Amino acid sequence: MKQNLFFVFLLFIGSNLYAQKSGIEFFFVKNYINSNSDCKYCFDLQTAQLESAPILNEEDIKNFNWKNQQIILTEKGKHKFTDLKIPLPGLPIVLTLNGRKIYSLWFWNVFSSFGCDRVYAYPTIDFKIQFGLPKNYSFGTDPRFNKKLRKYVVSKYKQ
Repeated sequence: MKQNLFFVFLLFIGSNLYAQKSGIEFFFVKNYINSNSDCKYCFDLQTAQLESAPILNEEDIKNFNWKNQQIILTEKGKHKFTDLKIPLPGLPIVLTLNGRKIYSLWFWNVFSSFGCDRVYAYPTIDFKIQFGLPKNYSFGTDPRFNKKLRKYVVSKYKQ
């Protein structure tokens, strides 16, 4: 009996260790709720519920140019957007680093005429992460230049 309990305990610990996230990941947000009436694309990062699996992870990122805030995807990463339908008002996303939420952003539709007052990217074009569309239309502070994220990106990817 003790052996069985010990085996179950080891299995539980092993599965929890495997579930820990590492590196950069992008997650869809479940049930987007606007958190600020003055900001069209704001949502509470801490309470945002994420899908269980990321849309993109480290294996999908070939390079992340910190200065230009541009991500270059691998072929596998690009393929993930082949069948993805991004609605005109965008898709809410959270960027995480080692399982921690860093900032929210929106995947934007190339045909959209909507403005975005927060962080956005066109993942099917150039995946340049930007703040405010058009440039003078933004709300709050720009969260893209997080110190922990910078340290990670500069050490992992060729600049």
